[in-house]
Amino acid sequence: MELFQALQFYAVFSLFGFFGLAISRRLITNKTLAYATAKPAGLVLFGYLVWLSASLKLLDYQNKLFIGLLFLFAVLTGAYLCRDFLKENYKKILLAEGCALAIYFVYLLVRSWNPAINGTERFMDMAMLSASGKTQFFPFLDPWFAGKTINYYYYGSYLMSLVSNLSGLPYALTYNFSLGLLYCESALLSAGIVFALTGRKFFSAVSAFLVTSAGTVFFAVASVMGYFSGHLYTYASSTRLYTPSYIINEIPSYSFTVGDLHAHFLALPFFLFDLALVYMLAVSKKINWAFFAFLSVAAATSGMINLWDAVTISVLIFIVLIFKKSWKWLGAGLFAALFSLLLMWPNLKNFQSPVVGLKFIPSYVAKYNLSNVQYPTPFLAELGMWGVFLTGILFALYLKRKTFKDWYFVAALGVVSLGIIVGVELFFIEDIYGVANPPYFRANTTFKFGYHAWTMLSMAFSAAAYALIRREGNARNRYREHTFPRRAGWCMLSLALIAGAFYPYQAFKQFYLPVGKMGELDGSVWMRREMPEDWNAVQYINNNITGRAVIAEAVGDSYTTYARISAFSGMITPMGWKTHEWTWRFDAEAARNAVPGKGIETGWGAVAKVEGDIQRLYETNSASEALEIIRRYGVQYVYVGALERTTYKNLNENKFTELGTAVFRSGASALYKIEK
Repeated sequence: MELFQALQFYAVFSLFGFFGLAISRRLITNKTLAYATAKPAGLVLFGYLVWLSASLKLLDYQNKLFIGLLFLFAVLTGAYLCRDFLKENYKKILLAEGCALAIYFVYLLVRSWNPAINGTERFMDMAMLSASGKTQFFPFLDPWFAGKTINYYYYGSYLMSLVSNLSGLPYALTYNFSLGLLYCESALLSAGIVFALTGRKFFSAVSAFLVTSAGTVFFAVASVMGYFSGHLYTYASSTRLYTPSYIINEIPSYSFTVGDLHAHFLALPFFLFDLALVYMLAVSKKINWAFFAFLSVAAATSGMINLWDAVTISVLIFIVLIFKKSWKWLGAGLFAALFSLLLMWPNLKNFQSPVVGLKFIPSYVAKYNLSNVQYPTPFLAELGMWGVFLTGILFALYLKRKTFKDWYFVAALGVVSLGIIVGVELFFIEDIYGVANPPYFRANTTFKFGYHAWTMLSMAFSAAAYALIRREGNARNRYREHTFPRRAGWCMLSLALIAGAFYPYQAFKQFYLPVGKMGELDGSVWMRREMPEDWNAVQYINNNITGRAVIAEAVGDSYTTYARISAFSGMITPMGWKTHEWTWRFDAEAARNAVPGKGIETGWGAVAKVEGDIQRLYETNSASEALEIIRRYGVQYVYVGALERTTYKNLNENKFTELGTAVFRSGASALYKIEK
């Protein structure tokens, strides 16, 4: 396993903590949270500064020397400003860092059994990471649609590319290191929040487990029933509870298993970072405008990584401020919201939303006579997903009603999560699913918001379990008081932990063990073994071509090995995964009055045109016709490999020798540089 390189990546990320701690220790009074949030705070602040400068074309993102010197200056300044804090708390810091490193390397150890960046949507995520890292300015050119700027959430990929570039490591390695970082930070932040609430390490560990690794009670019950019936209930079934399933119930444990660096997943530790700040907001007695500005940057970062997060965080902040019963606090919240929008504007102004609108589900189903769409969500699914969490939280809040002020934050988490669970049964955000695949019309809504509900309820439940289980009263009668609540608390906690353990066991058994052996973290190793000629070409491109050139390769559909050259090199291809490009550039305006399932042009035509042109590029016998296509898309190189030969049956390779030179060959594959 690439132990030293993994440590190098983690060390660079940790250096952000010096800069972040200089800020967080002055705005977060809780020392545990101040340190827990230091690293993401540093990355959020430094990352935004670099991104904004590159977005305004004031800074070339490839000027790595300048960015490195700026980073070093920030680290040294931060270390100097927080030297007293580090000296006073060095023992706790060493303990925290020891735990963090252990969590990071345990995850990477497990990941090393199946590190391949192949399958599901990992090609897409690798393309985002490598393109982010190699661009000069933002937004970067779409790696899968030559001449177009990216129209998808890329900010999380950019932040990981920033750490990658500073560490000087290849993206095929830092892809998996990023997964380890997300796991480590998500565990530490969720634990830190619950420790601030309870002061107990055990319940903090419970929270970390539930947020990052646990499965649902539904999955555990289905697994047991499947065992006795002889039917294997796979780890992948945890996201789709029924067969067929028309909604997605993904939670972080599945994300950490599959390892797709999607926007909603990249956003998780930053979402938790926001929750830590909201907790401080809930317990604050006085308005601190610097804190609200800090909160604005954090919320804006989450919104740029995954806009769905900004919605949930905004509602949560509003609920917390409502609990404070003060117009001044609401005014400060309005300032934070407006400032966040201002910070997000350079990103939003270049983003064309694929959202058609907000629809009321009952009337939508009735209007289009939709059936077999898993609506409403079956009661057993709701119970198996949320039952134990909601029961524990509501019971604890009832018992704490006389000291409700101490539980603003937990109550807010519960209220917003319950609102999500009920809300996705009444409303959905219409997008491409409703037009192209009507049975899945609300899949995205239940998926994205349900992800938030699981995260918030995991922490709220951990705190609620502590409230139920802890002993109260004086030494004489504390063992007699609250006997039923304590027993109920232990029962619910045990159920959540035991049931939750079914998923990581099955995931390790099914996803990791059958694939390979422990010890590798290079996500491109599979390509070296299965597609060696393509792997050699990617290595040549990464080592010899500077900038982001346009390289033609075979066009294909999603969830395949098409677009492998652009994905692993960060280069640009005229067209990558067709369906994904259609999804990213879905014409919401054209779909506004569409009937579900009825054919209507919503952006597919432009994608299909490029696909046809690239087919002609490879198959035409006319060098002049090929040159016209090459100039249309700004193609600088043409790659001919095994996939191109099987995709284009009438491929004519001779014309490329007329138009350019083969600068690289590996077996039967060749990379032609166009010179005309």
